[in-house]
Amino acid sequence: MKALVFEQAGNAADVIQLKHLAYPKPAPGQLLIRVKACPIHPADLLFIEGKYRYQPVLPQIAGLEGAGYVEEAGHDSIIPKGSLVAFSKIGAWAQYVVVDEQDVVLLPDNFPLQKAAQLLLNAYTAYGLIQEAKVKSSDWLLLTAGHSTVSRIVIQLAAERGICVIATVRHEEQKKELLALKAEHVIVPESGKLKQTIDELTKGKGIKAALDAVGGPLATEIISSLSPGGCLIAYGLLDPEPTSYFNAEVVFKNLVIKGFGVRGYVAALSHEERSHMISHLVHSIGRAEFQLAASAVFPTEQFKDAFAYNKGGKVLLAF
Repeated sequence: MKALVFEQAGNAADVIQLKHLAYPKPAPGQLLIRVKACPIHPADLLFIEGKYRYQPVLPQIAGLEGAGYVEEAGHDSIIPKGSLVAFSKIGAWAQYVVVDEQDVVLLPDNFPLQKAAQLLLNAYTAYGLIQEAKVKSSDWLLLTAGHSTVSRIVIQLAAERGICVIATVRHEEQKKELLALKAEHVIVPESGKLKQTIDELTKGKGIKAALDAVGGPLATEIISSLSPGGCLIAYGLLDPEPTSYFNAEVVFKNLVIKGFGVRGYVAALSHEERSHMISHLVHSIGRAEFQLAASAVFPTEQFKDAFAYNKGGKVLLAF
């Protein structure tokens, strides 16, 4: 079978190789999945560089998530052969992957494949961030890196609940798309003026919570812009510069500053909570009007072109 493998950590374009490997064999309680599509996440690239929370075991098949069809299932499996599934598994970038049955999500046969390939990592992150932010209808929620896939999912899930979203972006031309997804406001923040802008947009109400994928000086400004009792959740590290704040501001306004990692969040959920999350996401994202199409799809052999694609949106590898 074909697989994208690296034998040393480094830049994906430099270390990934297309290899032909033996077909894997499932054990009891496992499924053999014929992979059809996998996304290229920032986390995938960090994993290949050896900078992710999980370290590769070299030589390593790359990839953390994908979707495909069950090729082989045990006689006692509750997921029948031929089923469309989404899965999270280190080593996803291969034609066939063996996954523990408990780690796949069974999907309707008509669920769009491009959405299925993106269902777990980003969608789980978006759902978990909203839950952790504890925002409700009419509350204001601020997003940094507003044009990211996670943010676009958050905007749409938040709109379902009546949560008012302000998204920050780097370029004016990114505004139209996010407003169409039902963000209330999309802004290119000016340094030192974020709090003033938020006060104007929220008519003095302020933001209840902020979901920050950037960090650095922007996060410093966000902390000063939170309303009393507000929360900043950091889930990304796009800016290597430090974030700073005054303890007095955090103490007197009863602010919460916390980190978020999706795997830790999902691991802490009860069986009922995880089932509810999956059901909610499959229903919401499966709707025709929910926007989660890939910006580009590349066949496996063109993996270097896929890594070089920089026009925004999520890129998929097709197997």
